[in-house]
Amino acid sequence: MGKMKIRKTVCVLLAALAVCCSFAACGGNDDGGSSDKSTAAVQQDSVKDAGAVADEIKNAVEFEDDLVEFDSAKIAKILGIEESSYKKAKVYASSSGATPEEIACFDAADKDSASAIKSALDSRLENQKKTFTDYKPEQKPKLDSAVVKVKGESVYYIVSGDSAKAEEIIG
Repeated sequence: MGKMKIRKTVCVLLAALAVCCSFAACGGNDDGGSSDKSTAAVQQDSVKDAGAVADEIKNAVEFEDDLVEFDSAKIAKILGIEESSYKKAKVYASSSGATPEEIACFDAADKDSASAIKSALDSRLENQKKTFTDYKPEQKPKLDSAVVKVKGESVYYIVSGDSAKAEEIIG
């Protein structure tokens, strides 16, 4: 009987040791400094991606028309921006075409792509101004106050009745 009790105690101690070792293996760097990984995570958290910015603008800014989301094929066809030039994009446009209201937010693949995307969006704005000057002149003030902004490798284009709010969200 004594051997059985010793075996049981040894098994319990080995199990406890295994649990302790597994907890120690999961522990982080405890040298008081921060690792590159955690610094990168903090930096990533402070920069909102294109989709988050577009969604925030769509929810916070009042739009006259319902907005529909474009897929990458429509982004290429209507805005002339190929999928290879961005890492992430979210584009919303007027569902009826009766207003020039649009949100286009891109995380470009690189600085050159950001410049090319901005150029395409500048062209889009000019074309919309020409179209709406004759078609619906009452919509022209939205185009005159449109936001076209490059921030790092992110590019933003917003046509709405509240450009100040859109600018505030972009930062």
